[in-house]
Amino acid sequence: MNKVKPYYEVNNFTLFHGDTFEILKSIKSKSIDMIFADPPYFLSGDGITCSGGKMVIVNKGNWDKKISIKEKHNFNKKWIRLCKRILKDNGTIWISGTMHNIYSIGVALEEEGFKIINNITWKKINPPPNISCRCFVHSTETILWAMKDNVKEKHKFNYKLMRELNDNKVKRNMANILRRNPLLYWKE
Repeated sequence: MNKVKPYYEVNNFTLFHGDTFEILKSIKSKSIDMIFADPPYFLSGDGITCSGGKMVIVNKGNWDKKISIKEKHNFNKKWIRLCKRILKDNGTIWISGTMHNIYSIGVALEEEGFKIINNITWKKINPPPNISCRCFVHSTETILWAMKDNVKEKHKFNYKLMRELNDNKVKRNMANILRRNPLLYWKE
């Protein structure tokens, strides 16, 4: 890194705050193990939502203003291309988004030479209410997990640890469900 100073650093984790394009251009090629990106959803357009029980206008800033599909896709390709340059060959990228932008991101990843490893659904336990009553509640977001395509290096994933963490969680959750709903459980 030449010009940009970290916003926060601890151990081997560094967080930067600033213009994405400036920061990505200043990072050394193939030096990053993992990128987590939460790009604009392009939702700001004077719409309304409910926040804290009050109706509020959805305008987060110029960076989130609605733009054309072509502009959105070009934007996504540009920052994803810069991410690819700085990502190690065995590195991965995680990108969160809603239906408003995630499909362009998925296509842009593939166009820029990435392979999508997983499509993860994040279920929101407290989504904003559906005040228009004209569609379903937006109660999920998507996280795309991807790696560079056509590289010999394998990405890192601690399957054993993830299995242990999730199996324990599933077992605890199932036990709680069965305690509250004994009719769901029977023996043959």
